[in-house]
Amino acid sequence: MKEDKFKELETKQLLLRKINDEDAKMLFDNIFNNFDYYKFYYQLPFNSFEEYQQLVFKYKNWYANGNHFRWGIVEKASGEMIGLMQIHSKDELNNNCKIGYIIGYHYNKKGYAREAVKEMITFAFNVIGYHRIEAEIVEENVNSIKLAESLGMHFESTKQESYKLGNQYYNQKVYTLLKK
Repeated sequence: MKEDKFKELETKQLLLRKINDEDAKMLFDNIFNNFDYYKFYYQLPFNSFEEYQQLVFKYKNWYANGNHFRWGIVEKASGEMIGLMQIHSKDELNNNCKIGYIIGYHYNKKGYAREAVKEMITFAFNVIGYHRIEAEIVEENVNSIKLAESLGMHFESTKQESYKLGNQYYNQKVYTLLKK
């Protein structure tokens, strides 16, 4: 087992913590019951809460193995789990990682995603010590592109038809941020 470097994070409005089995219902209700909303975050539809719950059970192994950072985003005021964010595809040799994030559709345009992801980036650079962070964003996901740009991430390239959803391929824009 690897060392657990996972840390709970906190911002003005949010608590960022490990996801547990009890969080599955809130995440399903706030995000994963609407495939059209989350299709650019997770490529497979969940047909029921029970199906999504199986994925949440897997999170515990990811934490235990120490090879994946995934936070649930909790709105402090309500105690509601409103989103997810993650550091994944860690490349220890080159000191790089990729990030992903999603906020529930009822919580969009409130600044929560920016606040949470900004804290995750700080953690990645200052606690873990990564040099480069990358986000691969489907071109049609305009809000996610705006968020990446607002955090100072720079457009680097377009990966042609690199995201398959059903029978359709989508281009992904690669945004990067280097530790300064």
